[in-house]
Parts: sequence; C-alpha cells; structure tokens
Amino acid sequence: MIKKKTYFVIVKNLTLKASVGIYPKEKRKKQKVRFNIKIIAKDNIQLNNTISDFVSYDDIIKNIKNIINSGHIPLVETLANKIAIKCLKDKRILKIDIMIEKLEPFKEAESVGVKITRNN
Repeated sequence: MIKKKTYFVIVKNLTLKASVGIYPKEKRKKQKVRFNIKIIAKDNIQLNNTISDFVSYDDIIKNIKNIINSGHIPLVETLANKIAIKCLKDKRILKIDIMIEKLEPFKEAESVGVKITRNN
C-alpha cells in the first residue's frame, strides 16, 4: 500500500472582528472571533520549490477575511462551513479542521464556538 505524503498548514489563534450571531447585539456590532485552522495538504516538497507549489497560510487568511467582510453571517457553523468550502476548492488540500470561537458573548466563559472537519 502506497501512503500519500502530506504536510500541515497551521493558522493558530487568528483573531479578527466579525459580524456573526443571531442576537440583535451581534447583528449591530462586530465581535472578536478567534480562528484555528489545521490543513492536511498533499506533500509536493522538492529541493527547488516556489510558494506557488504549496498551500499558503496567507491565502487561507485572505479567504477568511473575504468571507467575514462580505456581510453578516447568522451562525458560527455557517461561517466555518463557508471557510471550508472556499479552502477545499484547492485540490491540494485533503482535510481541513476549523475551530471558531466567539470571545465576548459570556462573561462566565473564555470563549464559545464550534469545530468542524471537512475532507476533499
């Protein structure tokens, strides 16, 4: 059995302001949201590579920013799914884990959120 070579792309504790949530307060004002992304990508590492040969964390962050800047999203689950769909358009990505946390909704909790996994 031939195993695929893979590598990981990590975005850890990316904190941005986003308009997400179902409550009136969340619709009026953007809130701090933390993103943690782990991608498993096809390994194409050679001796002479260029950045275009790899899944770029810069592109992942741009995708997230474009999605959150496109308007209000009622559910964190929907936001996570939109990010996964956008990222998985890159067929080099085999799997993506996305954790999104709202950092401000409850004074009793450090954060609340969701984690999803999607595969290509």
